[in-house]
Amino acid sequence: MEPEDRIKELELALSNVASHSLAATLQKEMLFRQAIEKAIPSGIAVVDDTGKQVYVNNSFCRMFGWEENELLERKPPYIYWSEEDLDSINKALQQTLDNNVPKEGFDLVFRHKNGRKIPVNVVISSFIQEKNKTYWLANVIDLTERKQTEQALEKSQVFLKSSIESQAGTTIFSIDKNYRYLYFNKAHRNEMKFAYDADINIGSNFLDAISSDKDRISLKENFDRALKGDSHSLIQIFGESNIAYYEVFFNPVLNENNEIIGCTGLARNITERKRSELALKESETKFREIISQINDGIIVFDEQGKIIIWNKGAENICGLKADEILNKNIIDFSYQLTPPVSRDRSMIEKTINGILTLQTPEIFNQILDFEIIKPNSETIINLQNTIFPIILDNFKLFCTVFRDTTELKRYEKELVRISNEKDKFYSTIAHYLYTPLNTFYNFSKVMAVEMDTLPIKELQKMAVMMSKSATNLYNLIDNLLQWTRINQGNITFNRENLNFIKTSQDALSILKTNADLKNIKINHYAKEDITVFADIFMIKTILRNLVSNAIKFTSNNAQINISAEQTNTDVIISVLDNGSGLSPDSLTKLFAASEINTALNIGEEKGTTLGLLLCKEFVQKHGGKIWAENATGHGSEVKFTLPISGKTINGFKN
Repeated sequence: MEPEDRIKELELALSNVASHSLAATLQKEMLFRQAIEKAIPSGIAVVDDTGKQVYVNNSFCRMFGWEENELLERKPPYIYWSEEDLDSINKALQQTLDNNVPKEGFDLVFRHKNGRKIPVNVVISSFIQEKNKTYWLANVIDLTERKQTEQALEKSQVFLKSSIESQAGTTIFSIDKNYRYLYFNKAHRNEMKFAYDADINIGSNFLDAISSDKDRISLKENFDRALKGDSHSLIQIFGESNIAYYEVFFNPVLNENNEIIGCTGLARNITERKRSELALKESETKFREIISQINDGIIVFDEQGKIIIWNKGAENICGLKADEILNKNIIDFSYQLTPPVSRDRSMIEKTINGILTLQTPEIFNQILDFEIIKPNSETIINLQNTIFPIILDNFKLFCTVFRDTTELKRYEKELVRISNEKDKFYSTIAHYLYTPLNTFYNFSKVMAVEMDTLPIKELQKMAVMMSKSATNLYNLIDNLLQWTRINQGNITFNRENLNFIKTSQDALSILKTNADLKNIKINHYAKEDITVFADIFMIKTILRNLVSNAIKFTSNNAQINISAEQTNTDVIISVLDNGSGLSPDSLTKLFAASEINTALNIGEEKGTTLGLLLCKEFVQKHGGKIWAENATGHGSEVKFTLPISGKTINGFKN
């Protein structure tokens, strides 16, 4: 054979080997890309420099209800743009073309195929591909859940409950320590009927309704974890003939003494997401650019634990740039970001080695809560994380996707706090109403039966007691109405120049009967010409509540002194009694809404009342402050400030 023929034969053989190697490499890349894209929860859309939409991922299609072939090759205006938000969308489009895109993206309103409006956050970035051709990538996150959470904090408990009931796609329930239902929404009841053909009721045992032994055991294990104080979440399969996948969150329920009294569960049906198969159609370069722009953190590491992908979402959440992390070991990274209180290297190594060797498969595809702390920071960040293996022909990769849930955790805690405060507030109001109404009931019953036989003095005594109860009831209802009005923003605020002595005497005339019953003298110590610039209704309410409170806790045959002293900036008003005084702890909590109590009878320690909270609101409305202190010798003294007539404060005319 001639040398030239041998060379051609060798070239052909090398070409066949290269082609086979390239095909194998491309197959690995495709498997790798397909596996990772399954974890991308946000919508991705790419348009070229003509405005034509050239790519959308499956999350984008599911988010807005259109099929891929309905979205591709279209130009603005896109069919998912909401007509009601076109001005904002066009403005955002112009900013994008002007290369003036804000880092935080745009908050816009898109629409679902069925017409439903969807609030979204859109982060836009450009990249060069295909012979210097410019593309724009839009990373779209559905803000519906965040908007609903924000709105829930602003509405009443009744509205919150109705909102929960209307969430057809989210099941919510709570149980006590014996697994008995305390609450469940309509969606949960329907899903229990669908999965187990079970009819459930408040008070019935949750576990008894589960017909699957496997599901019952799994649920009991998770309930027991929550009842021991372990908040956690996971992906769970429910049902026998009707199979459904759920993302489930379990959290303990605490009472005011921080004791666990039950647990709550929230489950979101993700069956469609689990059954869907996503396909990646773009090249590795474009794919890596898409991954980089996603707000969720994405980390990929190999069998040796070496980090090979670190996207911008991970940079923003963890505070570390890609060039600081790539090719570093995942164990070193985890140890660096673990809060000091739980930083145990041996435990971290054990956990990650279990993942790398596939010895802990129960960790994979589970949504786990954990905490990190950024470098040079002391702030704890809450995260939710999912990790899964990518099994290729000759090697394995591991991908973890995580997101910052710090704000969501804060909202959850705030909702619990608001609910607890409302319950305590309603209980207190019931106590307040009971005493005067009970007095009326008892005396009216006696008078109705024994009117003809009762001596006139006894009737007069009853009438005086009923008058006192009427005064207390009137003050309570008045305070309650004003508290409601001020919290709804419906109360008027008209300030004028007021003579303090005259205004105070007018305000306190209604309390004369209560003071006379205990032979208490009310004294005024103030110059006749002292004036304040205040709303007359509010200042009278403040004085009535403070003096009424002082009468309640002052013994018989005593005095209450009201004084006013003018300074260069304001007037300091004082209400001094000679009661038993306040403990140091009570002084600091007297005007705290969370410390409200009944404090109805002499002998009880003074505490926060609705009237005192109303005083605080009204004083702050005037730009003043209110506080309490123990008087020298005996008793307690409440002081507050009001502006002087005609004074200019902070550049504004009062």
